[in-house]
Amino acid sequence: MKRFERTAVTLNDAFDCFAGQHLPAGAPATLVQQLRALASMHTVPRRQMTTLDVTRDHLVFVAHGPTKLVAFDPAGEGQIVAFQFCGDCLTLPREGLYTYRLVAIRAASLLVFEAEALRALERRAPMLNEVLARCSLAALQRTRANLVAMGRRSATERVASFLLSMREIEQVAQADGRTLTLEMTRKEIADCLGLTVETVSRQFSKLRDLGLIATPSRTQVRLSDPVRLAAQAGAFAPAA
Repeated sequence: MKRFERTAVTLNDAFDCFAGQHLPAGAPATLVQQLRALASMHTVPRRQMTTLDVTRDHLVFVAHGPTKLVAFDPAGEGQIVAFQFCGDCLTLPREGLYTYRLVAIRAASLLVFEAEALRALERRAPMLNEVLARCSLAALQRTRANLVAMGRRSATERVASFLLSMREIEQVAQADGRTLTLEMTRKEIADCLGLTVETVSRQFSKLRDLGLIATPSRTQVRLSDPVRLAAQAGAFAPAA
């Protein structure tokens, strides 16, 4: 997955990254051109949210920057559903019981397609069916994992599960597979896991005291013992 060091990502940069990740190598050039014509580029400043038309469904590719998917109720209260990172594809559905927005944790660049236009193109190019399904699969799996973590698990299990899930994300985990860069706040982690920020802070302290993690800085977490951390999470043991 290509990483952009600058925030001013162009539409062509973002589309090429999307195409390289999700389109088959033999995709017809005309199809690629038609897809490119449907794409629009949206830059979201730090801590701001997307301003897409809430009466339409959208497919969003995160080209740069960490974001959070937030569900807002009619009163404007928000709940973090998941964190989305560079390379993720997800669907932002039209307004229903909740309004879904992507909020930039730091400045983010998003490649956006209107779902209705994509469906029209899909009818003419059936190969897009598999492509679009695969686009959303990772985001769906992450949301499901979060639902499991919020089920009947204890606070320790939720936090341990969250840290292990972050280990699987290329944009978060460093090459050693043990050091994570978490740009979200403890409050945001708490909101995503259905806990209070005080509870999350206590769980971080507990995991540190057990020798399972270290926190060398505000944004860095080192997984000192992933196997024992998985035991705390009630999960299958990962590779050490």
